[in-house]
Amino acid sequence: MNSELFEVAGKNLRKQGVRTYLTLIGIVIGIAAIVALLSVGQGLNYAIEKQFESLGANTIFIIPGGQNGELELTDADISRMESVRGIESIVPIYSESAFMEFKGQKVQVSVSAADADKAGIFDDTGYFDIKEGRMLVKSDSSAILIGENIAENFFKTEIELKNKVLINGKSFRVVGILKSGSQTVGGGGPSTAGTVFMSQDAFEKIFASRSPGIIFAKTYSPNETVEAADKIKFDLEKKYGEKSVFVSSADALLEQVNAFLQLITIFLTGIAGISLIVGGVGITNAMIASVLERTKEIGLLKALGANKKEILSLFLIEAAFIGAIGGIIGIIIGYSLANLIAFVGESAGFALYASMTPEITLGALLFSMLVGMISGFYPALRAANLDPITALRYE
Repeated sequence: MNSELFEVAGKNLRKQGVRTYLTLIGIVIGIAAIVALLSVGQGLNYAIEKQFESLGANTIFIIPGGQNGELELTDADISRMESVRGIESIVPIYSESAFMEFKGQKVQVSVSAADADKAGIFDDTGYFDIKEGRMLVKSDSSAILIGENIAENFFKTEIELKNKVLINGKSFRVVGILKSGSQTVGGGGPSTAGTVFMSQDAFEKIFASRSPGIIFAKTYSPNETVEAADKIKFDLEKKYGEKSVFVSSADALLEQVNAFLQLITIFLTGIAGISLIVGGVGITNAMIASVLERTKEIGLLKALGANKKEILSLFLIEAAFIGAIGGIIGIIIGYSLANLIAFVGESAGFALYASMTPEITLGALLFSMLVGMISGFYPALRAANLDPITALRYE
């Protein structure tokens, strides 16, 4: 292709000035939205995948309840799970809502508890990520761990290590502060801000409830996970009814979560793509106006020997330039938005970050150029088919 066509195309776009910039807006908005959504979506997928990988392929989640509503599991149910072939350890986590009081100020928090002797199941999982202090031990009947957001934001005065607080009127000493976003399997979430952790013994002194909200189980090897999960589900559903409990392995749950996130990302990206359609219409309008304004110039080019292919190429290059420039600006803005979203998300306790990959960058750029060329094809074809004599007479 003649390199002069690129020079002429660049000069023509500069001559159009404001019209070129206005035409870029739709492309910039569309590409920026798509890049931001894909970056955050891919980053979230990666964060969740790493979280589940740290839990291990031999981890099973048992969540009482389901379509039949709430389900209260008994100690006998937990003992039966422990006897299932392949199960190495079972750790029920109990949760209740409570009032926490510090220096005369009272707020509502979520309190969770587990057997401290079995807390080793969470080693290297990121489930308990200590910022300050230490983990709980079984003898900690009056000690608690609190989330970082509770310590810093829930009360007028910041809670520090060794401070004493009241939970439902009972005194506890803070022995550890957990990092934000370290307390839920998904890598963080709104609930982490209001979570207090205590030993199971301490929990039983305050709350009458003995039904766990979630149960973690680990098998001796990943090969035994599926069979053990199926056995646990079969036994519980036989006793309490079909779909009375949710049982899944870490790997299976990860697949479900990733599939859901990918579906949401595709849906949101499709919505963002509407902006590209608007941008494409803008390019078409701008190129048609350009053809009308330059009809005489096109006739002159044909009279000087330019053929249909060269005229077509000239206008397609101009359209591709608009798409490429809009794409580059959109990519920059998109990554900036993605980082801003990730920053805000992390500040709120969500495990978010922007994944800036070459695939997203190159794909967005090529896509924006393709949109530009498709949008500019009709005006370019119209210009290429102009009769040179009629074009020269055009006023």
